[in-house]
Amino acid sequence: MPDQTKKGEFIDPPNFLKMKVGNGGFDKQTIKEAENAIQVLGQKMYQQWADKDLGRLREAFDELRNTNLDDPVGVQSMLRICWDMKGLGGSFGFPLVTEITHFLSNYLEHCANSPETSVSAAVVQPHIDALYVVLSQKIAGDGGAIGRELVRGLETVVLKTGARIGGRG
Repeated sequence: MPDQTKKGEFIDPPNFLKMKVGNGGFDKQTIKEAENAIQVLGQKMYQQWADKDLGRLREAFDELRNTNLDDPVGVQSMLRICWDMKGLGGSFGFPLVTEITHFLSNYLEHCANSPETSVSAAVVQPHIDALYVVLSQKIAGDGGAIGRELVRGLETVVLKTGARIGGRG
């Protein structure tokens, strides 16, 4: 029978990461400078990324319009592009891009998940046109009164289709 009187031995393994970093961690000023550099570089690159994504979105929509607006593969392709644009817009100071692509992606998801609902060019095209205006005019922030009116109009169009937007609809 094993000896029940012996206790277990605890071994603390060495923390190699802590040895490399030390007790002080990272210099907060260095982190702040790195964050600023990433933001500046990202904003310069964002315009190129967004223009490329908008071109891809237009091509995918043109392909759908010329073949079958309800082609599931084409709708999914447009959705992926919308999601990419939606994620990056707010990160780099273009919340209008995020809102517009949010509305468009909700609409496309609604169409993809509702067999009785067809994709309508009359709903998709204004979103693509709005993205073009925001990006070509480099409208950062919320776009002021005109931006808010644009967003309200697109939201109304999408809600009229029966699609839901963030709990509304």
